Amino acid sequence: MQPYLSTLSVLGVVASGLTLWVPINAQAAMSNIENITIYQGLASVTRTLPISGSGEQTLVFSCLSPTIEPDSISVQALGNVNVGEVSIETLSAEQAAQCQYVQYQGDAKVQSQKKNLTDISAELEAARLTKAYLQNLTKVTQINTTATLANNARDLETQAASINKRIVELQQREAQAKDALNQLLAGSTTSKQNSVTQVSVRTASRTPSTVKLHYQVRGASWEPTYQARLNTDNKQLNITASAVIAQQTGENWNNVPVILSTVNPNQTTTSQLPRVERLSLYEEEQAKLSRYAQPMMEAAPVVVSERDNYGGGADDMPPLPSFSVSSQNKNGITEYRLPQRVSIPSDGRRVRTVIDEQSGTSKLWLRSTPSAETAAYWYASAPFLTPAWADGSLQLYRDDNYVGQSRYNYQNLKEQGIGFGIDPSLLVKQLTDENKQGDKGVFNRQQTKTITQAYQFTNQHNRSVRLQVLSAEPVSSDDSIKVTAAHTPAISQKDWNDNKGMVAWEFDLPSKQSKVVQSTYQISYPADKKLSTN
Repeated sequence: MQPYLSTLSVLGVVASGLTLWVPINAQAAMSNIENITIYQGLASVTRTLPISGSGEQTLVFSCLSPTIEPDSISVQALGNVNVGEVSIETLSAEQAAQCQYVQYQGDAKVQSQKKNLTDISAELEAARLTKAYLQNLTKVTQINTTATLANNARDLETQAASINKRIVELQQREAQAKDALNQLLAGSTTSKQNSVTQVSVRTASRTPSTVKLHYQVRGASWEPTYQARLNTDNKQLNITASAVIAQQTGENWNNVPVILSTVNPNQTTTSQLPRVERLSLYEEEQAKLSRYAQPMMEAAPVVVSERDNYGGGADDMPPLPSFSVSSQNKNGITEYRLPQRVSIPSDGRRVRTVIDEQSGTSKLWLRSTPSAETAAYWYASAPFLTPAWADGSLQLYRDDNYVGQSRYNYQNLKEQGIGFGIDPSLLVKQLTDENKQGDKGVFNRQQTKTITQAYQFTNQHNRSVRLQVLSAEPVSSDDSIKVTAAHTPAISQKDWNDNKGMVAWEFDLPSKQSKVVQSTYQISYPADKKLSTN
């Protein structure tokens, strides 16, 4: 008979054993890990044990994680093997003395949370020092001339509002971090962390074979992280995608094959049904009907692998291994298969490996939104971006200098480009910001409001730059409100990126030259009404 792969639905119970029970004719051995697929917060593990000899015997998979999900356990046997009952037990560490690896005791989590709290506290102190500096700067500015004060007041106000918001956010994060640390300290000696799982499988076979145990375990995860490097001279853009892997399952994974999957098993798996509205008539004095509440969707030593291609050495030397990761797209789910075996201890340490890299020539421009900030930022297009990459942190480098951090989101970056920080060599100055209310008059049925904004842009680079200026036109949501707009020079795009009311100018600004853009909006509306702006 040809070998085949049979699958058994597990029939087992979870119990706390008082002794390390090993059935008669049992083979108790450390199983081998055949493969591991890591998701977000979850890992799928496949272990193997050999069947030696013939007849009836019980295989014991020992020293497994205490956080195994019992319902996920399944057994497969290769060849003509009969599989009987499967027993799942939870044993204390003392009962499982044969487990030679160190169980995770929670110390790594505590230390990691302490470091997180220290980092947040340091950021908060720095923000408070910045606020104090701005306050002192305001006092000094008050003794300057009126013209200087007028020019600086808006910048100081914007910076003060930003730093106050930052302080509030950091205070909230600090409180949350303290609560998380207290919870870890309170639960760091729980019995669950000091236990192990043992799975016994009853088999019958006439020839040697192999049994595979599949299960899912919490406490493992990976996250993508990206580095984007832009050279503004030759317009070359390089983006490297890496995976940061960590696990605290209670199992030490030593020299194992790993697959990383972009699917999130915690996501909702079914779509919502439409809500049917029940229509009826009622009098105004009757009590209002309560609305149906919409259901809410549920939210969801360090090793570094290089992607360089290694060439072979001398004729008598074997070729160096390549660490290029292979990827496969399965109807929207991307799997990254690491070519090398890796070791991931159960202590929370982060193992990092490169999984992909893209590079090419980019289109560069500077973007300014002067009504929000009198500054311009570098932007680059990336036509080679791929939706297969999952969202993650994005480290940004411009001309070999680290300029900050953003977020990799395919849709946003594809539409708006990748921002690479502020450009101090492109000066933005506000010339006009007027808001005039017209007289109603005795016989006038309409009143008017006129808004004029003008900004000057100066290129201090030794070369021409492409500049994109964004602005917003008032949008009327009432037929009785009329808006007329005049732009100098004429705008290049209306409803920029399908955003109603947003307009854009795009032009080349030569070296050491300036250009002014101006917008005038006239709003007319009934004299007996008040204008509301949301």
